[in-house]
Amino acid sequence: MKWIEVSVSTTHGASEAIAEKLLNMGANGTEMVDPAAFRQALENNKYLDYADDGFLDKYGTDVIVRAYFSDELDPIIISNELKQTLDNLSNYINIGSGEIKYALRDDSEWKESWKQYFKPFNFTDRIVIKPSWEEYIPQEDEMVIEMDPGMAFGTGTHETTRMCALLGEKFLRKNDRVLDLGCGTAVLALLAAKLGASSVLAVDIDEAAVKTARQNIKNNGEINKIQVMQGTLNEVPEEPYDLIFINIIADVIIEISKDIKKYVKSGTIIILSGIIKERKAEVKNNYSDLGFILIDELSMGEWEAMVFRA
Repeated sequence: MKWIEVSVSTTHGASEAIAEKLLNMGANGTEMVDPAAFRQALENNKYLDYADDGFLDKYGTDVIVRAYFSDELDPIIISNELKQTLDNLSNYINIGSGEIKYALRDDSEWKESWKQYFKPFNFTDRIVIKPSWEEYIPQEDEMVIEMDPGMAFGTGTHETTRMCALLGEKFLRKNDRVLDLGCGTAVLALLAAKLGASSVLAVDIDEAAVKTARQNIKNNGEINKIQVMQGTLNEVPEEPYDLIFINIIADVIIEISKDIKKYVKSGTIIILSGIIKERKAEVKNNYSDLGFILIDELSMGEWEAMVFRA
């Protein structure tokens, strides 16, 4: 479906009035891009994983109000009417530059444009992740995971997942039985299968994650090795594993620590990630008090990962 996108550069104070006018003119919907709101969100939560350096720079300082009209309308008429409204509004409130732009948009453009930002990359020294729409020829020692992000967290780009992968590559042994808790898109489950695990159980509470995980496992030809289930740890049948990935958050990692004992045996490796620096000592003490032995640790940015042996 095609739409006419109209955008107005304005101030925060005038943005609501302009959005209301656009709706009154027949817009099917409006949205606002407000850099000040982004900055406030980042100040309130410095751990948001979209807060890359330079994220806000490209948005400048203006509030952008966008509206979407049927492509059957004349954009010149829309623009002229809107300009008259802005002229009148400027007598009462600061509207900023009031610059009006319009363009013809297509749904397919929005659905596909994000793909240009997802390219093959080295997950670990031996594992490369690539999206299905990209071609990649592996080097002699490389293994490739085909990973489409879908609707779930976990394409392998986040530090918490990357640390799990690096530690998994270091400690996973051929024919290990692996449990992946908080599996997301199953990227760690796929890594385990590629590195020689005999079987992997991937578990997540999120329905979208489970759906995406199953599709990614099918795409990689690993359905015979990896099983996916939706649920919590307590719903997993009690049997020992050789290696357990727990890439969640500190609160959950601590909450399930006692139950983890039901899934280990002597020598089981437990890889914990998703822990902010401020919570590292708390998690470390909790697992040490339960008799697990810390054998390795890793940090990236604001995040920590630890490896315990049962």
